[in-house]
Amino acid sequence: MRLLKRALTSAEETSGPSGPFDLEDVYRAHAADVARWAARLAGPGFDREDIVHEVFLVAQRRFPTFRRAGNVKVWLYRTTAFIVKKRRRADRWRHWLGGSSADFAERVPSTGPTPLEELERCRRDQRLYRTLDQLPEKYRTVLILFDLDGLSGEEVVALTGRKVSTLRVWLFRAREMFLDRFRAAETEGEGVSRG
Repeated sequence: MRLLKRALTSAEETSGPSGPFDLEDVYRAHAADVARWAARLAGPGFDREDIVHEVFLVAQRRFPTFRRAGNVKVWLYRTTAFIVKKRRRADRWRHWLGGSSADFAERVPSTGPTPLEELERCRRDQRLYRTLDQLPEKYRTVLILFDLDGLSGEEVVALTGRKVSTLRVWLFRAREMFLDRFRAAETEGEGVSRG
């Protein structure tokens, strides 16, 4: 009987004339306490307002099930302590692992090109190969082996089985044809972009 009476008394305390506790009233009454606890428990380097916000988000989710009127302050303190503990643990892991991914990305220089540089390289390669595709196959091959792959004359002779003198003539002609067609494509591209 005593247990039932205590439960009823507790239920009456948690609901006033307008019903259960109002979270707004709890915030007004305890936000300063939560902010103070957050600042002291977390220490420097943590955003106190962010912790207070998270505490009251938890309170908003769980407050309808809270039934102990006398322990609201204790409940908020424990929630604050739990959230601070979780954040400090995450911060320790971040420091131990070398920082957050954003911190790490800022410290490590990029070894590759930027997205803009990559786009420009793709466009340049497309123009290059469009022009190369206009050349006769023997000139195209010699130009790629000498100028793009950077092979020596002896290496190209070994790969193709042609004489050095033949390859030099082909390379001379291939370079001339390539430059003429590449410049023509550039002027056509400029005319299209202006028109």
